[in-house]
Amino acid sequence: MNCAAKFDELLATGPISTEQALAFFDELEPVNIAFMLGSWRGKGFPTHHRMDGLMENFNWYGKLFESSEEVHPLVFKRRNGELVRLNPIWFPMQYAGRSRLSMSALGRLMFDLGTRFFKTGKSRARLRMTEYRGKVSATMVYDQKAINDVFRKVDENRVLGVMDLKAEGYRPFFFVLERATT
Repeated sequence: MNCAAKFDELLATGPISTEQALAFFDELEPVNIAFMLGSWRGKGFPTHHRMDGLMENFNWYGKLFESSEEVHPLVFKRRNGELVRLNPIWFPMQYAGRSRLSMSALGRLMFDLGTRFFKTGKSRARLRMTEYRGKVSATMVYDQKAINDVFRKVDENRVLGVMDLKAEGYRPFFFVLERATT
């Protein structure tokens, strides 16, 4: 079975363990910086992580890679349809996770209202080639956070990303990026 078919099967079966996700990630080929340039739509890759479904609940659009030096790591769609780039410095990762409030309509509304204050026009990350789990691949390095998002190729229009956060006891968070066509 090729990687894309296996990927689709894993997504269809529902949450998998972190160990299974890492094993699949290790099978995938690295990507270079040029491959990552452009606009990408994001969605979850469930692994029973405390952040599973959180980004989607807040209408996460994805990421925008304008160049290796100009990267917008957090792009969300507001309720009015406007795409907004947010500054990750305002998001305390140690508290990020699913809760009754964060997954509620009130939580979505509060987040949407907050996007007015946390938006930015400035790039907040860069792309670099780094080694992770034995392979060198394109990696988004946050400017103000101890986070690297490492990407591996599923097919020509999809990558599997893993958020590698420098924090004690933090498990990797997995997500999917699909190349935006518009």
